[in-house]
Amino acid sequence: MKKVDVLCWGVEHIAQNHGFASSVDYEEDGQVCIYGGCNVPTLQDVRFLCEDVGIDSNDIISSELGIDIFIMRDWFETEGQKEYEPTGMEMWLRYGFVIGGN
Repeated sequence: MKKVDVLCWGVEHIAQNHGFASSVDYEEDGQVCIYGGCNVPTLQDVRFLCEDVGIDSNDIISSELGIDIFIMRDWFETEGQKEYEPTGMEMWLRYGFVIGGN
């Protein structure tokens, strides 16, 4: 999977794990987000995910409403198009799940 696809799958995965909703329509919005609230574990999982796919922590904005991850064009066109190489140390991935799986 490309890193942009892992980002989208990961945001949906994290949102479900913490009981929130998500939006991954980055082509329309220029961002992906978790909405319905924000807490420290959710934000930390998002930070871990972004670090794994190469998104700068400055591109993550959190509020009491949720978490927005802004997708910069240069990341999307370069790093985001690279294949993601799982390390087995993805701290944001719930035990027993495979990236891209159901």
